[in-house]
Amino acid sequence: MTATILACVLGLAACGDNDKGSGGPAGGASGSSAAQGDSAGNGKTGTPLAGVDPCTLLKPADVPQLDQDDLAQPTMQAIPGKPTCSGYDFAVEINDGGADVHDMEFHSSRAKALSDIGGHKAVLTQTTTGSAKDCAVSLDVTTQEYVRVTVTAGDNPAQMCDIAKKAAEVVAGRLSS
Repeated sequence: MTATILACVLGLAACGDNDKGSGGPAGGASGSSAAQGDSAGNGKTGTPLAGVDPCTLLKPADVPQLDQDDLAQPTMQAIPGKPTCSGYDFAVEINDGGADVHDMEFHSSRAKALSDIGGHKAVLTQTTTGSAKDCAVSLDVTTQEYVRVTVTAGDNPAQMCDIAKKAAEVVAGRLSS
């Protein structure tokens, strides 16, 4: 499962829009006008999370539904432009790919607008790659930067997305305002 998360985080083609048969994100909802109309990062610019270790933003103990095995400790992946912390059944990615990448994350047809989480605009996406599924919540930081929390824990997609939202709440609480 970690390989699937890492592949999705890396943006490999296998994680493209291949969920056509599943009805899209969250049971068929598509991006809403709220996701389309809000200004990115509340107009903030820059990359305030540059140099932040994403493993400091979420620990398995923060969300009891995540794997608590001491042998599967989260590890930092130094991916240029998007440092990532990969755990057994979750990943936290800080993406500073610029305004275009930010816009694609928050305005894609797969992004379902959520209520703000900890003062951050949030969207949810679900991805299916073969039999593997994940649910991700992205939190807006600035016009160039966002944090994505991806989860594979859970017995079904709805539970997986609930866990991803809980994890995103923890991350939002640790982000600087």
